[in-house]
Amino acid sequence: MEYPRIVVKPPGPKAKELVERERKVLSTGIGVKLFPLVPKRGFGPLIEDVDGNIFIDFLAGAAAASTGYAHPKLVKAVQEQVELIQHSMIGYTHNERAIRVAEKLAKISIIKNPKIIFGLSGSDAVDMAIKVSKFSTRRPWILAFIGAYHGQTFGATSIASFQVSQKRGYSPLMPQVFWLPYPNPYRNVWGINGYEEPDELINRFLDYLENYVFAHVVPPDEVAALFAEPIQGDAGIVVPPENFFKELKPILEEHGILLVMDEVQTGIGRTGKWWGSEWFDVEPDLMIFGKGVASGMGLSGVIGKEEPMEVTSGSALLTPAANPVISAAAEATLEIIEEEKLLENALRVGEFIRKRLREMQERYEIIGDVRGKGLMIGVEIVKEGDKPDPEMTGKICWRAFELGLILPSYGMFGNVIRITPPLVLTQEVAEKALEIIEQAIKDAMAGKVERKVTTWH
Repeated sequence: MEYPRIVVKPPGPKAKELVERERKVLSTGIGVKLFPLVPKRGFGPLIEDVDGNIFIDFLAGAAAASTGYAHPKLVKAVQEQVELIQHSMIGYTHNERAIRVAEKLAKISIIKNPKIIFGLSGSDAVDMAIKVSKFSTRRPWILAFIGAYHGQTFGATSIASFQVSQKRGYSPLMPQVFWLPYPNPYRNVWGINGYEEPDELINRFLDYLENYVFAHVVPPDEVAALFAEPIQGDAGIVVPPENFFKELKPILEEHGILLVMDEVQTGIGRTGKWWGSEWFDVEPDLMIFGKGVASGMGLSGVIGKEEPMEVTSGSALLTPAANPVISAAAEATLEIIEEEKLLENALRVGEFIRKRLREMQERYEIIGDVRGKGLMIGVEIVKEGDKPDPEMTGKICWRAFELGLILPSYGMFGNVIRITPPLVLTQEVAEKALEIIEQAIKDAMAGKVERKVTTWH
């Protein structure tokens, strides 16, 4: 198959018509429309839109389409299950497929002898983790990180701090949440180069936590949990120093505070390991999963140590959670990742992409930082003085879209190119995508791009 293939300059006439129809009937609250893209079908890491254009997909539906599109094994599993029975509520009855998925997740978990709660999306799984944390500790406070995107339900919004637009007009939100600066090696509040001095960055954070926050702001014996992304996603693929969580965990344990890792974006192979936490040699008390576990088809949950997970019967009940069809998709997804060695593929192709991007960094001064693990990669675009350049970022991504690559821009300052393709991405397809990225950079720098993509604001 020819890829990318642009038969009509995007957005084409059919896409424009559907975008206008959607505008008339759907609330703006449903999302941030990054591109005027209307997919019709997909195959592997490629998407065909309603006008017949074929794009390489570096978004994967917000890092959720882990096995790509129309994978034969996934399609077969879902079709066979829906012919048998499409709904069986695990809240009131039992579901063999959901049991098998739970057993598999327990097996690959880095938490010993865990229990599992199923949900529908990362957002409601975050809410469940908040409930588990508060119920098991009987404590009111939650700590979280600035830049964290934890979701859109009331509880998830309450602990997130990605963009103020998420919260404007919805107060009062859940009280007794306090946010900490994330130890971003490239751009942090202390002005430390965390790549050259990772220990100094870690120590500065721990000093702030113990001698300022715990001493003057929040009583540590009243904190239920600290919520963290092992690698911050929407903040711009921010990778903390390697020993950060390893040094943080003993301090939390000293005060009886649970460590809750939000693995919605970093989990299920995205970083080249089953869980992003594995890169940092730390065992969380709870982990939240979602997105890629069923290839984007609507399964999430919490994996936790047995004791805190024993909450009140029915308090984590959601009617469609882990229904037979979604469980079939999850079971197939986990099997595909193992059978096709997609963890290894994410490591190999991800390293190839980062190597090529770092070569571009040597050639183009607007590339300030290249970072990530596996197929979770961020490219920070800057102007003079390493200041964020969201305008240039948006134009690079728009030009890439015109050339047949779905390449979103996001980050705390809107200046990070997000690369989270399906885990089935091959080096051959990645090579073509990288050629498009370089061409888009050249065109944007030369002033040839008039439009820019939409991003969070």
